[in-house]
Amino acid sequence: MKKLLFYFKLFFILLCFFIIYNKVNFYYAKYILILILLPLSMLSKKINFIYYVAFCTTAITTSLFSFGISYQTLIVFLIFISMIPVLLLFSTKNVMQYPNLKRRNNELKFYKEELINEEKSLIDKRIFLEKKLERITHFYIISKDLTKNMDVPEDTANALLNVLATRAGVCYAVITTTNYNTGDDVQNLKILSRLSDEKKEQWTSLINNNEEIRSLKGSAVVKSLFKIENKPVVAWPMILDSKVNSCVFLVVEPEYSQIYVEEGELFIPHLRLGTKRIVLFSKLKEKARIDGLTGLFLKRFFIEKLYSEIERAKRYNTDFYIMMLDIDHFKKINDNYGHLIGDEVLKKTAATIMNSLRHGDFAGRYGGEEFIVLLPTISKEKIIEIAEKIRKSIKDVVFKADKKSFSITISIGLAKYNKGMDIDTLVGNADSALYKAKNTGRDNIIHYDENTDD
Repeated sequence: MKKLLFYFKLFFILLCFFIIYNKVNFYYAKYILILILLPLSMLSKKINFIYYVAFCTTAITTSLFSFGISYQTLIVFLIFISMIPVLLLFSTKNVMQYPNLKRRNNELKFYKEELINEEKSLIDKRIFLEKKLERITHFYIISKDLTKNMDVPEDTANALLNVLATRAGVCYAVITTTNYNTGDDVQNLKILSRLSDEKKEQWTSLINNNEEIRSLKGSAVVKSLFKIENKPVVAWPMILDSKVNSCVFLVVEPEYSQIYVEEGELFIPHLRLGTKRIVLFSKLKEKARIDGLTGLFLKRFFIEKLYSEIERAKRYNTDFYIMMLDIDHFKKINDNYGHLIGDEVLKKTAATIMNSLRHGDFAGRYGGEEFIVLLPTISKEKIIEIAEKIRKSIKDVVFKADKKSFSITISIGLAKYNKGMDIDTLVGNADSALYKAKNTGRDNIIHYDENTDD
């Protein structure tokens, strides 16, 4: 098709030449018109030898017919013939170089496409990194704000849950912590998040004694928790003293798991600082409410707890008991054996009381050798049983001083909270029962009875 078009173009130009040539009558005008064929043959984009031969032949033939054998014909002949070697040189060079140029042109096109694709890839990567940086910056600012106000575990957990609830790809979060007072290990993680009882039980059973969680060193996907929601669970452990002190678990969509693993590495250091702050705050708080000698709660804090229990009893129409205990003849112990032995007696008595109580009971040092215990949701028979256990256990403890052995006894007074009773009346009833126990021979248990009390 291209070759046909080429010949048609050549024929059309020569036809136009002859038409114009026949119209011209002036002798020198015809001569000039013939000479114009030379530059006309070189007007094509590429120097074409066939093109030139056609024009050369036409020019010489037309000169012979028009001027015969003359110097004009000779000049035309010499001009056109002299250009043939030059044209052959350019034509040969073009033919030789063309395949090489075509190959290089294809290579350049390929490189150009590669550069365009690479540019698109870099633009996409830049957009991705910008979005990632924006997420990380947002998380960083939030974490800094959180750590400024991390004092109480429950409050911190609620604040963190509110933040995580707004994050893309997070289905829900579970925040756990250990009991700072008892020094529980990771197998005793306590859930702070608000979950249904069924879901809470499921989480508790899977995170307790979990070796995968125990061995966490940083942010990671916990495979053993996948079965909870059939989705990846990303863990952000807060490690203090080589132990998982608390942990944030994120149930996420599969495509977000790696994102939150990476973000966790940036977020965990701030949470760890906040966790340290909570631990220190909890220890200071404990020191402020715990008696340094016995380890029991101070009277002031115990009374606050007792107020709260009375309010709860009023709200839910329940009752409870308190127990007041006093070591018999404690002054004689101090006088005979010294105050160091007296302190030892107080410590062992407090430990014996704590070991005899139920989980959830609340014991405090009321003053001197007096102790007080709050026992929620308990029957008269059960509290008498516990009181008797304490009395016997203390009596069985053997103390040694100056190569002598001795034992002690304790008197106990019990009082029940009844509806409408205030704190002074309740404590007064227990104190009256204790006073009666001491006046009836000591080493005794008296239950306060309004009908028989003096």
